[in-house]
Amino acid sequence: MKKIFGVLLAAAVLFLAASAPVSAQVLTSEATALNPLVIPYVDCRADLDGQMLEEVWKQIPPLTAFRYYWDDEEPPKTELRLFHNGVDLYFLYTVEDHDVVSRRIINEEMDIADEDRIEFGMSPEDSTAPYYFFEIDTRGRVLDYETRYYRHFDPTWDSNSLEVFGRTTETGYEVEGKFSLEELRALGVLTSEGKMRLGCFRGEYASDAPTDVNYKWISWIHPQTAVPDFHVRSAFGTARLEESP
Repeated sequence: MKKIFGVLLAAAVLFLAASAPVSAQVLTSEATALNPLVIPYVDCRADLDGQMLEEVWKQIPPLTAFRYYWDDEEPPKTELRLFHNGVDLYFLYTVEDHDVVSRRIINEEMDIADEDRIEFGMSPEDSTAPYYFFEIDTRGRVLDYETRYYRHFDPTWDSNSLEVFGRTTETGYEVEGKFSLEELRALGVLTSEGKMRLGCFRGEYASDAPTDVNYKWISWIHPQTAVPDFHVRSAFGTARLEESP
């Protein structure tokens, strides 16, 4: 493991600006287009064990600006750490959840839609091209699919590079994983300049609520929709990979 402490200060400052306390800002897609989320470059790899034990994760400022944009109450804490090493894009979600809902057995990927989970969306600039969604439960099981606007889903699509590990903790759960940058470029969601349209979300399941309202939807970006909807272009912010030295 080399240059673990080589995350540039400028990248850290920009990352922290995008992860200010939830009460401090309402982030929009347009705001991140002007001030992209910088994903730091670190010359190392991380073991996928769902634990923030490695030094690299301790050096990454967490993205904490997750909100219930359709609800006035304060959401449970969600932290997301991201870095890349020029080969893979690593992520670690650390989630506070005192009522973790997870099926012991799932019979098909769509069963994950009835659990607590974190989510990513990755979209190209071209609104007519397909974009990609990844919904990952507390055990690291993945519902991934290709889709087009508006809500034309292809659940048969699967990522060929995503690796992930999930585990429950005393305060909630953690999900750690990585995507191949080569795959993201091939899908058209990562440009040659290192930019991507990224959505970061969470589905918070309330097991004691009626089935029609048992989810509260948590998002990094405010899609500026009247009801929760992550499948609109305004739900995606702009992120940029920090260049390697």
